Amino acid sequence: MDAEPFTDPSSLPPLTPPPPVGIASKIFLDEAGLRAEWRLLVYAAFVAAIFSGGGLVLQHLARHTRGVSSPVYLFVGEVFGFVVVFGAALIMSLIEHRSPGVYGLPAGSAFRKLFWQGFLIGLAEISALVGLISAFGGYSFGTLALHGADILRWAAFWIVFFVFVGLFEEFLFRGYTQFTLADASFWPTAIVFSLLFWLLHLSNQSDGIGFWLAALVLSLLFGRLLLKNAEKKTGGIGFWSAAMVLSLLFGRVHLGNQGENWVGVLGVVLIGLIFALSLRRTGSLWFAVGLHASFDFGETFLYSVPNSGNVFAGHLSDATLHGAKWLTGGTVGPEGSVFSFLTMAILVLVVHRLYPAKSSNPTFS
Repeated sequence: MDAEPFTDPSSLPPLTPPPPVGIASKIFLDEAGLRAEWRLLVYAAFVAAIFSGGGLVLQHLARHTRGVSSPVYLFVGEVFGFVVVFGAALIMSLIEHRSPGVYGLPAGSAFRKLFWQGFLIGLAEISALVGLISAFGGYSFGTLALHGADILRWAAFWIVFFVFVGLFEEFLFRGYTQFTLADASFWPTAIVFSLLFWLLHLSNQSDGIGFWLAALVLSLLFGRLLLKNAEKKTGGIGFWSAAMVLSLLFGRVHLGNQGENWVGVLGVVLIGLIFALSLRRTGSLWFAVGLHASFDFGETFLYSVPNSGNVFAGHLSDATLHGAKWLTGGTVGPEGSVFSFLTMAILVLVVHRLYPAKSSNPTFS
């Protein structure tokens, strides 16, 4: 199997200074070196710096690509987003004296077995989901909207596009941030993410801020129950608390999509946790990247339905969704269908069987 075991952050100390002495040292350092909270802050600063510089280039490009909603501009934006978050992680790997592969995208596994397993399973999942909706009368393929060479051209474009969507979103939410947040302490994490959710609330005051804050606290508390002995020694919140917190953020960000609703957001949070499970079991994000890419490709191009509330040009057919929202997902698309929770449950079983836990304590490991 083209996989490698998940690397516990505690087993890879970024720095090895003497034990911290004094109040200032204890604030910034722990036994392993610079505290995880400060490493995340440094990472965020690099992300902001790279983004600011590259953003000027994107603004110039937008004037030559029919605006910010054109497929070409959206594609460049996804590529740029991945370059920003991964580039900042490369800098951190030099500072921390680690291989960048420990953050979830080992170069030796790039576009190999794990990626293609994920890609095929993602296509199977979206096909099963649309098939169930169709079986209950909620989906019609319609007539072809593309012909001849345009079919191949748009298919190739969307495959590459969604590979970069997968790379960007998976690394943003489950790459360096997941790896490092697992070592962060409970209270700094609770305070910082509460402020982050509050800032997002200011842009959408109907987002149910109380729900997000309560879910954040419950995730941190529940995650403490899943801590393994090695994680307890670091004093960090652990892998699963980090995964739950970042999956909540993943869902909250998607709430800003046009056409998205609470059912679709719940699905986004759950799929984030499933992607985290695949990371935990394989030690890599490549499976998640492949599945993420092919599922989105299936929605947008093959079955030509809304993707998390977004409808893009260049789809294969004039497909329509019709019927009750619980069946079709409404403006969200199939991700908002009740059947999406069924296919995700099956996906959990598939991941569990394909990549069994190697630990003597298999609970969620």
